[in-house]
Amino acid sequence: SSGINAEYGEEREEEVDLYAEHARISEEKKRKKRKKKKGIAVLSEDPTLMATGEEEEKRGITYKIMKNKGLTPHRKKEQRNPRVKHRKKFDKALKKRRSQIPDLREQGGSYGGEKSGIKSALTKSTKLR
Repeated sequence: SSGINAEYGEEREEEVDLYAEHARISEEKKRKKRKKKKGIAVLSEDPTLMATGEEEEKRGITYKIMKNKGLTPHRKKEQRNPRVKHRKKFDKALKKRRSQIPDLREQGGSYGGEKSGIKSALTKSTKLR
């Protein structure tokens, strides 16, 4: 009976070690994720006191740099991409122009007369005085 208890104790220790290893790995992953989400940390107000380039991480920004950004309004995704912004702007201008000037129509074959018909009552000229 004592042999069974000894085996159980060894299994229990292995489980605890395995759990501790998984907990350490999980904590390491969470720490990396938090660090990535946080971005570049503000290290010091004075840039000369910041960490030297020995570490592989990016140098943190100073408090002065961070505060210099000021208040920025929320922008749409299209506004943040200049290529898309100008494409939308061009499409908008085209729509505006199409409402003012009719598109040129390709003339196929011989002349078939006015598409909308000729209005005898309409005069598009100015009288000279």
